Amino acid sequence: MNNKLKHELEKIKIPKELHNRAKMGVENAKAELNNSQGVNKRAKNGWFSKKATYVCTAVVLFVGLFIASAFVSPVMAKMASKLPYLGQIFESDLVVSDIAEELEKMDYPISGVGVSYQDGKEISIRIKGSEEYFNEIKEEVEKTAYHILGSRNYDAYTVKVSRAEVNEEFMKMSEKDQKRLEENEFLHKKINDELENQGYDILTLSITNNKFDRGILVEVPDTESEAQLDKIEALISNVVKTNDIETYPVEIKKVDLEKREQEARWANILHLVGEDLLGKKVYKITGLAYSVHPAPEIIFKSSVKSTDPDAKEYGEEMEKVIEDFLNSEEMKDKVKGDSYTITIRSKDQKKLN
Repeated sequence: MNNKLKHELEKIKIPKELHNRAKMGVENAKAELNNSQGVNKRAKNGWFSKKATYVCTAVVLFVGLFIASAFVSPVMAKMASKLPYLGQIFESDLVVSDIAEELEKMDYPISGVGVSYQDGKEISIRIKGSEEYFNEIKEEVEKTAYHILGSRNYDAYTVKVSRAEVNEEFMKMSEKDQKRLEENEFLHKKINDELENQGYDILTLSITNNKFDRGILVEVPDTESEAQLDKIEALISNVVKTNDIETYPVEIKKVDLEKREQEARWANILHLVGEDLLGKKVYKITGLAYSVHPAPEIIFKSSVKSTDPDAKEYGEEMEKVIEDFLNSEEMKDKVKGDSYTITIRSKDQKKLN
């Protein structure tokens, strides 16, 4: 196993499930570009209650999300040649994470912070508590959010603060679901402990157990032999059987560590590029996606129409802004000399660069 690559993967903090969703987004984007079909108008809204989830969902929200936004005025051409350099945001968190953390520090009982791109770019904040309490703090919560957005010069977002109405009966977990959860936790620990005791080197172990699906998925380095995979599968099946648990289908997936490491790096790059591009009106960017198969490609959807007389100039200027950012000293360790493609798309799905 390549320990250096595994170490690289551990260093890069990329949320769970980001890669699969992002790849789906870019494949849809490519299909639209090739076929000159209409824009994908599916919108996603995120609601989060924990810090880790703030970051994860926020990233996924803008990955592969291609939705037209503000109308581009005739003076867009003048702005195209004055696009500012991307901000120095190399070590910053996503803005929704910063807002959530600040509100928590202020002891506001937030139910969730999310971002939506359906009708413009909107930061949504949900507050728990009585209507009277909500009315008391609503203005201050909104002011705090706008202050954080302003500190980054993000003028593309509006803020909506609303009261969370929790239906306790709906939120209550059924006994059957509780039993499934307990079984999953028990089985995960048993299998993981046994794999470690036997010296098997796995990357991930996940268990699905709901009314729609049931199974165990294990990811291993693609250097593992078929004989090793058979032993891992037999070990898992034996743990399930020994603990008198109903049989689970077992899937063992080989992972190309070099490609996984590259995928994680470009997810992080997308985080850095996308945060500023989506946050500032001047860039006219409404969505982005990425893929590393077969080679890294980052796609940027703008609100500029291909029929605008200066759309081509805008696309070329935007490519230069992103290229300069990726060639900066701070980005060298992340790009690592990869050959990549930058694609700037119009509101009507045409390539502008």
